[in-house]
Amino acid sequence: MRIILEDVPDELARELFALLAKHQSVQAVQDAQWTETRAEQLLRDLPTNATQIIRHAVAGKGWAAAKQLRGPNGSDSLRGRSGAITKAINRGTAKGRWPTGMPQPVEAQYDPDNPSYQRTTGYVMTEDLVPVFEAALRRIDTDTETDA
Repeated sequence: MRIILEDVPDELARELFALLAKHQSVQAVQDAQWTETRAEQLLRDLPTNATQIIRHAVAGKGWAAAKQLRGPNGSDSLRGRSGAITKAINRGTAKGRWPTGMPQPVEAQYDPDNPSYQRTTGYVMTEDLVPVFEAALRRIDTDTETDA
């Protein structure tokens, strides 16, 4: 038997999968895909400099150039920023916010013409994730404006 849940709130999906998993003949597998709710939860768990990567990738329709993230004089380090995203994904998995195996929303891209020195040229977000994270950022920004 195969059951697919689409457009179901995360909490309800977790409850349904837990109920299904109680039956020996049914193996429940939760979809490891980003939803607006999951993206919002991730973004709320990130430090500002890691969130910037995702904001720039969304604004750039899937591309965040490193020079935009390195600051006005171009000397700010990007070290550890994407690591914060990985740690937040792992925390969300441990807390049951999403299933194991969630993909990274952004990945560093390096200069292919200079393989010996791996300084990122930017970050890539897949095309299908751009609208998901764009909607999540809009929700966060709306909450921030309401609180002000």
